[in-house]
Amino acid sequence: MADVQAHTARLIALFVSCVLYGILLTTFVPCLRSLLFSASRKFQVKSRHEIKFPILGATVLMFLVSTFSAVLSMQDVIDAFITYNGPGGALEFYGAAHTVNVGWMHWMPAVDDTIQVILGDGLLIYRCYVLYDRNLRAIAAPAVTWIGLVAMSITSSVREATLKGGESLNDPSVLPFLSATLLLTFLTSIITTYLIIHRLLTVEFRPAIRGPIRPHILTQIATIFFETGLIYTLSVIASLGVYLARSNLEYVATLAMIHIIPITCNLLLIRVGGVSVEPPVKTTEVNSSEGKFNPKAADEV
Repeated sequence: MADVQAHTARLIALFVSCVLYGILLTTFVPCLRSLLFSASRKFQVKSRHEIKFPILGATVLMFLVSTFSAVLSMQDVIDAFITYNGPGGALEFYGAAHTVNVGWMHWMPAVDDTIQVILGDGLLIYRCYVLYDRNLRAIAAPAVTWIGLVAMSITSSVREATLKGGESLNDPSVLPFLSATLLLTFLTSIITTYLIIHRLLTVEFRPAIRGPIRPHILTQIATIFFETGLIYTLSVIASLGVYLARSNLEYVATLAMIHIIPITCNLLLIRVGGVSVEPPVKTTEVNSSEGKFNPKAADEV
């Protein structure tokens, strides 16, 4: 089957980017409301100690990166299909002769993707860290894969930024780094999601550990983590398949992941926030063979 031409892939990427950015906008506003305003009282800002600043900072930064990426992809298409008046049109603009002159706009989507992957997986690990009562040993495995992810993502971005004329993202010198990055984010997501779900279900089915939290609440939260993680995991698998096929649709996959990551993070926050955890009269930390569990942790994820 013939591959999609470069200029066609860019148009498809722009369409996908616009659709996903629209979805991101519809999730970003209620996400901010959940982070900044009290659920019990309308339009009352939460107190400083109630605001989850790490999650808020990562959410806003991922939204800004996605916005910048959407604007950049639009400008890229305008330059190719409207501004460029050379022979060959848009196909030549994205071809070997012009690639070297595209400049930073050619490799900036890869940098945006790197930022989103690092922030998205880091945010998931932070939630796991909170859920395990800030026990560093509990997140040792995902932390190791995340550190490897950071190193490989930066290496991949640097290599893409130094591509020469005629080279693309599916160049043999770039493909191993991109594949390794996707595999590491896949492993980080799988391991962290498993740890979170295992913790929630362990606490749910052991009343001595669960303490005062109402039954089935933690099961609902675990289900939300599983469903959201499944969306991200399937997206990573699809992207890896496109990269390994060395298709021009790799640009579509890159732009899609830039938006899918904050969308899944926002959906997770909104849906978990919608599960009400009734505060007990007396909240205490419960010790057991499974370790210490603070009932307030369910509200912090």
